Amino acid sequence: MTERRLTHASSGPEAALESLRVLAAAAVVCVHVAATALIAAPDAVSWWSANLWDSFAHWCVPVFVMLSGALLLGRREPAPHFWRKRAARLVWPLVGWSLIYLGLQAWQAAHWSLPGLLALLVRGTPYYHLWYLWMLPGLYLATPALRLGVASCSRRQLWWLCAGLSVLAALEVPLGWSKQFFLSSSLAYLGCYLLGWLLFTQQTQPPVRWLWAGFLLGGAGVAVGAGLLRPLLGARAIEWMYAYPNPLVLGMGACAFMLGLRLLPGKAWAGWLAQFAPLSFGIYLVHPLCLLGLSKAGFTALHWHPALGIPLLSGLVLLLSAVGVVLLARLPGMWRLVR
Repeated sequence: MTERRLTHASSGPEAALESLRVLAAAAVVCVHVAATALIAAPDAVSWWSANLWDSFAHWCVPVFVMLSGALLLGRREPAPHFWRKRAARLVWPLVGWSLIYLGLQAWQAAHWSLPGLLALLVRGTPYYHLWYLWMLPGLYLATPALRLGVASCSRRQLWWLCAGLSVLAALEVPLGWSKQFFLSSSLAYLGCYLLGWLLFTQQTQPPVRWLWAGFLLGGAGVAVGAGLLRPLLGARAIEWMYAYPNPLVLGMGACAFMLGLRLLPGKAWAGWLAQFAPLSFGIYLVHPLCLLGLSKAGFTALHWHPALGIPLLSGLVLLLSAVGVVLLARLPGMWRLVR
């Protein structure tokens, strides 16, 4: 998510990655809007509406990770040089937004303590969406080693490695072993990271109709699984089924990634969409503030029926977030937090 905008022409697979980045940012907003409706749903129909929106938007994070893998794993550069570049780009938003959202949590909480806030930093969860930002350092630390594997291993070996890492990530969903320390959280995404490079460099792709079928089956499987397991497992059913390393979610993300590579190149609207890619990182970071502000003003996804309210509110949050990012980027020094 933090890679700089590509400077290639507005067609081809590289531009498709930029368009995918914008679509994934919109899907992240939808996930969080739907989650608020899911928690407060007053009846079963509203809950299922929110569940469906939430489930079918969960491809967003796997696609973000795959985008990073596609852009970074094929490059050749000394490890210290790579780490310096990533650190220079990541440190400002990581520290700045962590402090902002920790302050927000302290302001909202009836009782808070400094050790409690520090514990959130150790776990890499100063706010519900910032886990991704704190997961990235682990991926970047592993990147030079993965690049050596990409350069020296056969594609068959890399596919086996990707499968093994994905199986371990799926086992992490019920065990939760990577949630205690922010660096360990990246272990669940190494397979997805490598998968992005493998899919981006794959010479042959499945037929588009198979990809659509895989995407729809993955989303439906997540939604139905969450609904059926909820009476038995309660909140754990949502946590397990919505988990990004869940094979259904990962499969849906892989299908969305390949659909983007197949369908977006050469489309005029996709080239136009790619122009908004520089805003995607900032939108990810600021949209919870917009969502919270609208909620305080009485605008929630339940203001209408969730089937309609979730996309409407998501669009409004996305628009306000984009405007906020543009305004922040014009303030002296603040561009470092959103670009």
